[in-house]
Amino acid sequence: MTTINSGTPGSMQLAYGLGGIANGIFSNGLSFFLLIYYNLVIGLPAEMVGLALSIALVFDAVSDPLVGYISDNWKSRMGKRHPFIYLAIIPVSALFWLIWNPPSSLASQMELFWFLLGTTIALRLAMTLYDVPHNAMVPELTSSYNGRTLLAGYKVSATWIAGQIMVIAMYVVWLVPTDIMPYGILNQAGYQQAGLFGAVIIGIAILMSALGLNRYQNIMQEIAHAEHGNAGGFFTQFFAATSLPSLRAIFISSAVFAIGAGIGAALWTYLMSFYWELSNDQIVYILFANLIGALAAGLMIKTVSNRDNKKSAAIKLSVLSTIVGVGPYLLRHFDLFPANGTEMLLYALLIHGVLQVGLIVATTSLMTSMTADVVEVGLHHSGYQNEGIITASITFVLKAGTAGGLAISGAFLGLIGFPTAPDQSNLTPEIISGLGYNYALLTMVVYVLSIIALFFYRIDKQQFENLVQNTSRAAS
Repeated sequence: MTTINSGTPGSMQLAYGLGGIANGIFSNGLSFFLLIYYNLVIGLPAEMVGLALSIALVFDAVSDPLVGYISDNWKSRMGKRHPFIYLAIIPVSALFWLIWNPPSSLASQMELFWFLLGTTIALRLAMTLYDVPHNAMVPELTSSYNGRTLLAGYKVSATWIAGQIMVIAMYVVWLVPTDIMPYGILNQAGYQQAGLFGAVIIGIAILMSALGLNRYQNIMQEIAHAEHGNAGGFFTQFFAATSLPSLRAIFISSAVFAIGAGIGAALWTYLMSFYWELSNDQIVYILFANLIGALAAGLMIKTVSNRDNKKSAAIKLSVLSTIVGVGPYLLRHFDLFPANGTEMLLYALLIHGVLQVGLIVATTSLMTSMTADVVEVGLHHSGYQNEGIITASITFVLKAGTAGGLAISGAFLGLIGFPTAPDQSNLTPEIISGLGYNYALLTMVVYVLSIIALFFYRIDKQQFENLVQNTSRAAS
């Protein structure tokens, strides 16, 4: 008999949220620093870095639903999710270290390109083995409409908090400017030391989350799937899931939103260092503001989780996030923002950092929860639970925000003519102005498309609760 669990105990929230630490270090490491590292430190053109990461994203598009399908139908004494999570720990950690340590024997740009491409594909596949089954646990751990937002929110908050702490540590510990190296972001040894530290923390976080969730195996919702052991079974369940209008809507909206966030993350250091001309110490202040925004959003997760209309809340938060995100750059274009080098600029950017990160965390939490709610609709329409395939869209979205954002950012930098080795002689006012203004226009278009897609999501609280009740009666 299926057990329907509508509660979310504190220990469950903690154990599930811990998994976000791995996501935060992984995603922020790649989104904030990988483009800069391979472009400005290793010397690979930004376009080649972007191409490698976009090709890796194609492999991700295949691996995410495939891993979701396999874990949906897996049977073992450890359950259907935990074997994949445990299997991912060593490969994810080892490959995260390796990507920051390209062999010195790679002399040519093409050799570096192939190394980056191969390592990124392998790293993302290993992360898929962890993140897809982990996300699929949300609809299995609780059938509560608001409880799912709570679980998703804590993981998203942990992702952002851990990611921001790691970025702060990069600037405070590993990328500190010196007399010999005035630009700390060019310190290769610093990236490599941070890569080792990050690899260890990622492995520990995944392990602790998996062990903490072991105790809930007996209450996780389980709907028997049709027996399929071939490719036909995968495509049957995959197309059953993707035929759901609400899944298509939230998938497109979340993917586009995450790509916009990925672009912002990839270009963040360029904007802080070259557009706003902040010192290393000032950048650390902005990072602390971002951390405060993530912490504030985490403290407000219970408030966000009590919203009875997730769609309406997500649209409103997305609109606010768009306005806050592009505001400073559009205002600067029209000379309505504080000038570089002034205290007012720093104060304005501190406020901007708190608001922007807080809004992104809240919006992402709602979108993650909305995706989990689609599971009940899929079960009602097709008879397949498909929680792995359905929630695999979230892992694809997160990686699209990283890889897609990096790929677009690489092309963007090439388009505006940003130099590979920037200095005062080749960073013209026109290039600097174009960096900020065109970034604002690009991200504004992306976020508007995300908001439009949200209007096609059709699940409300009443419909969800009716579907859960039907599932409970059928299981009895």
